[in-house]
Amino acid sequence: MNQQHFSLMTLLIIEDNQQTKEYLVEILKVYFKEVSSASNGCEALKIIENIMPDIIVSDIKMPCLDGLSLIKKIKSDTYKPITILTTAFNDKEYLLEAINMKVDGYLIKPIDINLLLEKIKESLSTFENVNLKYKKLSSREYEVFLNLAKGLKPLEIALKYSIKAKTVSTYRRRIFEKMGFQSNADLVSYAIKNKLN
Repeated sequence: MNQQHFSLMTLLIIEDNQQTKEYLVEILKVYFKEVSSASNGCEALKIIENIMPDIIVSDIKMPCLDGLSLIKKIKSDTYKPITILTTAFNDKEYLLEAINMKVDGYLIKPIDINLLLEKIKESLSTFENVNLKYKKLSSREYEVFLNLAKGLKPLEIALKYSIKAKTVSTYRRRIFEKMGFQSNADLVSYAIKNKLN
């Protein structure tokens, strides 16, 4: 994926300095499909729950909820956005924690836009591997997956395809194994995130 594909992606800027935030939004909306912004981690959490952006660029030190705590809260088996942390301090302790949390990039302020875009580009192949996992499914597994995401019960799916409910349960088990889901909520969340429902 190259820079042209940025136009298909959504991005969230989290920055407590109003001037910096406005500057980043203004520049980045040229590249990305949609750019949202928040002034702190708590505000960002509400936005993330609603739109699940593909990319999150967050300050580390900010009120209410800091960047590292925010990333810990939102990353899951089914939602792994590209995460870039920014800070005005070249603090090794933060850097080590960010590395342990497998964030995709770490930038010292003031932010160099070209460097930020480069970090995002470098992270895209990993992002695609995680978020396009559904391509591992067979065509019938994918159909069952879509029906489960719509809230259909195994019996309803079985009737729809003239197969046994037990067969649907086998498909469901395979889908969960291949996709790393723990529950139906994981499945639905993944379908919504990838606009598959």
